[in-house]
Amino acid sequence: MSDLRALILAFAYVGAVVAVGEGAYRLGLPRPWARKVIHVGVGLWIIGTALLFESRFVAAVPAAVAAIGNYVIHRRRLLGSVAADAENLGTVWFPISFALLILLAWNEHAAMIGGVLAMTLGDAVASTVGLRWGRRRYETLGGHIKSLEGSLAMFGVTLVTTLAVLRQLAPALSPAGTWGLAGLAAVAATCAEGLGIKGRDNLWVPLGTGLVLWAGLRLFPHLLPGLGAGAVLSAAIGALAWLKRWLTPSGALGAVLTGTPVFGLGGWTGGLALVAFFLSGSLLSRFFRSRKAQVEAEFAKTGTRDLGQALANGGVAAAAALGYAWTGELPWMGALLGSLAAASADTWATELGVLARSAPRLITTLRPAPPGTSGAVSLNGLAAAVGGAAFVGAVAAAVEPLWWRLLPHLALAGLFGSLVDSLLGATVQAVYWCPRCHKETERTVHRCGSPTRLHRGFPVVSNDLVNLLATLAGAAAGFWLAAGA
Repeated sequence: MSDLRALILAFAYVGAVVAVGEGAYRLGLPRPWARKVIHVGVGLWIIGTALLFESRFVAAVPAAVAAIGNYVIHRRRLLGSVAADAENLGTVWFPISFALLILLAWNEHAAMIGGVLAMTLGDAVASTVGLRWGRRRYETLGGHIKSLEGSLAMFGVTLVTTLAVLRQLAPALSPAGTWGLAGLAAVAATCAEGLGIKGRDNLWVPLGTGLVLWAGLRLFPHLLPGLGAGAVLSAAIGALAWLKRWLTPSGALGAVLTGTPVFGLGGWTGGLALVAFFLSGSLLSRFFRSRKAQVEAEFAKTGTRDLGQALANGGVAAAAALGYAWTGELPWMGALLGSLAAASADTWATELGVLARSAPRLITTLRPAPPGTSGAVSLNGLAAAVGGAAFVGAVAAAVEPLWWRLLPHLALAGLFGSLVDSLLGATVQAVYWCPRCHKETERTVHRCGSPTRLHRGFPVVSNDLVNLLATLAGAAAGFWLAAGA
């Protein structure tokens, strides 16, 4: 009978919250505020769910019924307080995520409650702050506009809420682990909210945050301090880089996805090597912009990195950081540094090689080619590649002196990755031809507005894929050289 009483109480509570919100709206409360009354009030029921129900299946019934009922209400616009655009199904997605977290995380109440409260409290404050004080705006999926101020509010509220939940429901977790998991969950919730369109953040935020909390508590509690610090640090760097226009909004997300494992699991050696690559490449892309403008116009992408570029340049390093955390063996750190050395070598060669007075030559035929041509190399570019790889290695060695002895190995690994990039660029990377301008380009639509046709290579082999394979080659070389040292 306890579950039956809890079920009755659940329907009575939710009905009362909806009645209060709708009544307030009809009495003059603006719709956004009335909607928040209902959103927050209903979301807080997750605490009652954990306290009163014994069966997860019965506990999920009110949320499942609410999802169906909200769909009917939304389509027929029966309640003015929660009315939204036809494509915005936020009132439906929220109870669905509510029910799924009950069913999937019932045995880990911290994950269940923390996931729902991230959306309940964090999103409510984020939207309020964003609408009222949002000045630094960015465009997310589907052209939807968010603000940095709103995202920071989302992070802060989720951090505080998750800390409170973990201290109450996961007391065995160490203080460092508690802070680390709260930081990791807050970053995850903020990224999910920033990607939300058409109300889908009501699904992504609770489930994403709940998954992070569950995995952190069940699978890798010993890694939480490092991963949490890595997530917060990479998110801060991503935000600052976006403000500097070094990264697009999606590039900032890429910085979080790659930076979290590299900073969190690779320690200061891997983390500062990543900073060295990113910072040096971003600064070099700003030098001599007028001289490089003509060449950059033909590139598929310019100096402001997006998600694809961030993953292509840092994804292998992130995977190597996981291997290093799993094994603790030096070759995996060699792979991490080798991949970043290759990414840095390629970036330095691209940014500085195009400034050479003499024409570069294709790596396959040694025939002269226009500056910036995929697969073209020059003495200046090769020297820059060695310098970029050595710079990353030197930063790593400054943290861990062991790498001074292996610095030539890292320089070779980086140069090898850069040469692989050039070879792939000259053979399989997609290069297009503009019939109007009679020029090669990496763009499917030339800057003149004319559609281009495939000139050589394969359409699926993009610049990002080539960069990914080049960093993989650098990682393999770094792994092998470190293993043999």
